[in-house]
Amino acid sequence: MFRPLPRLSALILCAAPAALAAPPARESAKALIAEVEKGPAKKDAARDALAEAHRALTRADRARLAGDQRHGAALEALALEWAEAARDLARRAAAEERAFALEKELGESTVALEKARTLIEQTNARRNRAEVQLRELDAARAATPKPTPEAPAAKPAKGEKKKGDAKSAVEKGGSE
Repeated sequence: MFRPLPRLSALILCAAPAALAAPPARESAKALIAEVEKGPAKKDAARDALAEAHRALTRADRARLAGDQRHGAALEALALEWAEAARDLARRAAAEERAFALEKELGESTVALEKARTLIEQTNARRNRAEVQLRELDAARAATPKPTPEAPAAKPAKGEKKKGDAKSAVEKGGSE
């Protein structure tokens, strides 16, 4: 009562989509190579890995033409690995460029921050000096008495000499 046929067919049905879902190594390698070659700046970073991927694909073609399917498949897998390495190198180069740009921005921001701090410190110092001067002026005003309104000084009559005139006459040698 053993029924291997239904179990086997169930296994085949479950494994078939998984086998179809994974593209062959050759197609994946070509797709990755094309992706990396799109960016000119990224292509320079991964030049050697791309050359190795192309060489592995060429060797896989030659092996398959010679009838060596096993080595052809292995060389296509090798081409895929080189293409993945090229993609990773291109990503690394892009990340390094971004890090460099961020580092430059950070340096510029740090300089701007230091300038702002210096300006704030200078402004606080000026404000503190102004407050001290204001206190000193207020203290000086409080210390000096306010003039009180006095009676106006009497005007000397027409014939009288002013006190200051008498002194100047004595100094000149005149008599009074």
